[in-house]
Amino acid sequence: MPIEVKKLTHVYMPGTPFEARALNEVSLSIRDGEFIGIIGHTGSGKSTLISHLNGLEHSEPGTVFVNGVDLGGKGTDLIAIRRVVGLVFQYPEYQLFEETVARDVAFGPTNLGLDGEEIQRRVETALKQVGLNPAEVSEKSPFELSGGQKRRVAIAGVLAMQPAILILDEPAAGLDPAGRREMFELIRGIHDSGVTVVMVSHSMDDVGRLCNRLFVLNRGEIAYSGTPEEVFVHENKLHAIGLDVPECAKLARRLREAGFDIPEGIYRTEDVCAAIVGNLSGEGDAKC
Repeated sequence: MPIEVKKLTHVYMPGTPFEARALNEVSLSIRDGEFIGIIGHTGSGKSTLISHLNGLEHSEPGTVFVNGVDLGGKGTDLIAIRRVVGLVFQYPEYQLFEETVARDVAFGPTNLGLDGEEIQRRVETALKQVGLNPAEVSEKSPFELSGGQKRRVAIAGVLAMQPAILILDEPAAGLDPAGRREMFELIRGIHDSGVTVVMVSHSMDDVGRLCNRLFVLNRGEIAYSGTPEEVFVHENKLHAIGLDVPECAKLARRLREAGFDIPEGIYRTEDVCAAIVGNLSGEGDAKC
């Protein structure tokens, strides 16, 4: 199991009047090759949870294992762990600090002690992987770039380490609709290349379209987990904890209420469209 979390609890400022329990006995597992979505209202513990998955945070009680290695164990090489589990923050500025894009992306491979030729190869490969032309951006300051380009450079800096697991915190935050589509297509391509992806997002439509399994956090605990179909059937309960369901899931519910024979658990545009056509034509397997 690439990542396994057992009864993880995290308390901020314990023993003070400002004590806050961010996580409460959270347990979950992430299998190789999955595309995991972590969703929840603001303050539910999402960012705290993912910061434990590559050892940026450590808490007791609770244990986090990566490929069987206890991240809180004595002598655990966290630098080696972070080669396996790459984390991209919500705000790319937190990860960009070098004078040029090329030097920023090269930072991790350089610290691995790789030779110059291999570093250059990784920098160019990572930039191309995120849809940037190395010839155009390598010598630019990362702070001259647009918000979307900064996020791509931050992702490239992590990909240059060739991680097996990529964790993304709200990767499309602040992007316009076109930028969001491009970002999620980029992330889909990274997953298709064989990388396990864990993504925090507020967008139910995005996680429903991309993820094969979801964890719903509420007040530091896992309220629901399962496939998108299994999670989104709890529409009223999700509303009660400040979340929504994909727009197509709401449309499917309204159509069922209007008397259409629409299956439970569908939430993708193409599935709802096919069900509508099937109702109109009388053929259950109709396609849009």
